[in-house]
Amino acid sequence: MRTLVFAAAAALFVSPAAFADDTKPPQISDVKASSKSGKVLVEARITDETGVLSAIVHHRSSGGRVEDTPMVKNDYDDVFKASFPGGGDTEYWIESSDLLGNGPSTYGSASKPMAAGGKPGKGGGERVATRETTKKEETAQPNAKAPEPPVIEHRKPSTQPPEGRDFTVRMKIKSESPVAVAILQTKLSGAAGYSSMPLTHTEGDSYEAVIPSPQAKGTVEYFIAAKNAAGLMTRQGDGDAKTPYTVTFKPSAMQAAASTAVASSGQAAGPYQFSHLPLYRVQPGKPFVVRAQIVPSSDSGDLPEHVAVLWRGNDAQDQMTEMDLDPTGGYGGYKTQLPPQDEGAVFYQIIACDGPAKNCGDDTGSKRRWHSAMVASQPGAAQPMPLDAVSSKAPPALPE
Repeated sequence: MRTLVFAAAAALFVSPAAFADDTKPPQISDVKASSKSGKVLVEARITDETGVLSAIVHHRSSGGRVEDTPMVKNDYDDVFKASFPGGGDTEYWIESSDLLGNGPSTYGSASKPMAAGGKPGKGGGERVATRETTKKEETAQPNAKAPEPPVIEHRKPSTQPPEGRDFTVRMKIKSESPVAVAILQTKLSGAAGYSSMPLTHTEGDSYEAVIPSPQAKGTVEYFIAAKNAAGLMTRQGDGDAKTPYTVTFKPSAMQAAASTAVASSGQAAGPYQFSHLPLYRVQPGKPFVVRAQIVPSSDSGDLPEHVAVLWRGNDAQDQMTEMDLDPTGGYGGYKTQLPPQDEGAVFYQIIACDGPAKNCGDDTGSKRRWHSAMVASQPGAAQPMPLDAVSSKAPPALPE
């Protein structure tokens, strides 16, 4: 997995023109193999214009069964390494492909393997299975639909999450062919380069990654990138592939100062701080999950006693669904599942209250303001018009 992450990260900084021009497979050089104490170590320098997707050592005892071991890239150079049980007579060969599907390039082969002891292998044994391309497959289908790159749907946070706590970034990635690589690139604003982490596939088209608490400070810039099995890649930023999304974390000192300023002016301060990535599109006919992080707006405050989603579906009926603690959502994480909806739109807001419901907060800042998400099976549909109304199930203590 680390090989895929670093390769994808490198590829994202190559221009689209370079992607189009790269038709060469990775270059394999400086191959070294040694055996000691029943272990074989193989290393090679593998380079590619857009990035190495995979590097695999096929190996076997002389005339034996073939096994595969992925090669792992060093953090600071282009050397890939793999180790596996064997001796000086172990036969091996290397295959590598890049992010655009070029390859595989090879060092040795099943019929002409190399030996860990430094001499050419004898060959024979069980060959690696290969798939022959039929003439029918080689002939382009005149009506075949051209493959398309993944579509990434994401909304950046509408409020400042608290500093120093794990923050989950969620998105949807839709692709006609399976998603092979999906990463989140992050860096502190003003820093030199991005670091990458793999996205976790949670369910359906949903993916997520966690910005860990030590990095959750100041302003963090990030991109989302995905590559599918057809070799097509998408890099998504705030409106285009060059402008990063940003999230600014709110320090505790700023929260205390803000609370003091509001109290001195005689106005009621909101009791909770919300972090929520608004839904952009949900699939029709399927239940969908709403998640949020809700924490006290001051260091001396308590978590809410009641958390719920106020929502309206296509029937325009006011509904309220309680949210439960989400053990994967960090401190103050909550989630709930809303029932399936027909194609159209769904409107919602997240509310939190203390035990008597005398102190309540709304993640939109007003009980008249709602999030809106389209209910559509395909991306590209128009976003719903804003809704300005008060839910009949809204607690009286919600802010105007």
